[in-house]
Amino acid sequence: MFKKSALVAFAGASLFSSSFYPVLAADDIKVEGPGNWMMKWNRNISVDKPGFLFLPKELPDTLLINSFEATPFFGKDYVSVANVSEVDPKVQTLTTSIDWPNYATVVDKEVFGFQALIIGAGFLVPSHATGGVYILEASPSPKTLKKPVKVTKDEGGYFYHRGVLRDMNGDGKLDIVTARCHYEVYPWSKKSGELVWLEQPATDALSGTPWTMHKLHDGPDFLFTPHPTLFEKNMLTVSAEYVYSKVAIYFLNDEGVVEERVIDDKCGHGFSASWVDLNRDGKLDLLATNHENQNGSVFAYTWDGDITKSDTKVTKHVLATGFSAISTSQGTAAPGDAVAFHPNAETERTDKPWIFVSGDNGNTIVLLRPTSENGDDWAYSKQILAYMGADVGQNVIDTTSAVRSVYVPAYDNNEVVQYMFTQA
Repeated sequence: MFKKSALVAFAGASLFSSSFYPVLAADDIKVEGPGNWMMKWNRNISVDKPGFLFLPKELPDTLLINSFEATPFFGKDYVSVANVSEVDPKVQTLTTSIDWPNYATVVDKEVFGFQALIIGAGFLVPSHATGGVYILEASPSPKTLKKPVKVTKDEGGYFYHRGVLRDMNGDGKLDIVTARCHYEVYPWSKKSGELVWLEQPATDALSGTPWTMHKLHDGPDFLFTPHPTLFEKNMLTVSAEYVYSKVAIYFLNDEGVVEERVIDDKCGHGFSASWVDLNRDGKLDLLATNHENQNGSVFAYTWDGDITKSDTKVTKHVLATGFSAISTSQGTAAPGDAVAFHPNAETERTDKPWIFVSGDNGNTIVLLRPTSENGDDWAYSKQILAYMGADVGQNVIDTTSAVRSVYVPAYDNNEVVQYMFTQA
């Protein structure tokens, strides 16, 4: 069981005593606070070096797993799927030919004639820093596209995390909006981020010829998140940026030119940001994390009016701090992603969402719960749910059933751990 491997890893973590992490990964975890909630261990799924997890609505019952291994030149990489409706899911490999796969976006079959995935790839680790954007068929037995196609040309030191579809030039074909980062670890190399779009060719889009790239703006580097309703209208996106240490939004102005508005330039190294109604006032807020070696944080941002206008006041709320890596080595940081969710369908109708936080190099999973249902109260309790004994990548929460599950990628232990939220 996972509990045993976590205990072994914990025993070797000499920087920390049990007083720092009193709870280890266990079968059942008591959730602190009202409601008699438990997070019950359900199962482990064995998979090599899981980093990013997805449960795409377009692929029912499918856990999509992107795995990468940091060994220079010889690290193994996988894009895999598992049917989570099965008691003992079999992990099936889609490809091993994408170096360091990151975020996955599902593409409807109407776009290329088959259900596809867009995968951003590469990272700042030596020999993996030149990445790309790939398209592959979303099947372990592809019938149309037998192997992934890279639609970017190689440029030394540039890697990509996410690609989303949008017709950028009005020709009726969906292009790919993406962000790329140049961040080689050598001290003399430049570090920068760019928002760009890749123009889908009129014919033979998947021939292997790189799509034409157009730069939109300096800024986004790793992840960015489109607004759920306004992206098609004015390309409104948010990015918590590592290179430039800021949270910023990007949008098309009335002249069709991308503008940037910096929301927070004192957030530290940015990591993730998402659009979510955190206080149940019917308006979307921003949920963001930074990524620091010591004392990382989770933030929320609220505003009234049009956030793209410079005179619209944005208020920052610090929801939690004290997320730290297990060592002070270069490249270790915490927290990772933060996901707002409800533990079951009933609370979704009545309560503020909870926030599930990846400890990343902190090796933990953490829960933030609002201390009241008052929409003006931004106080949250913070509970370290478990010490996983491994780096924790991008968690994913299954919201398709009344009982909610969370899948946790325990990277170093080669396991995805599933917990279910129940009430006693």
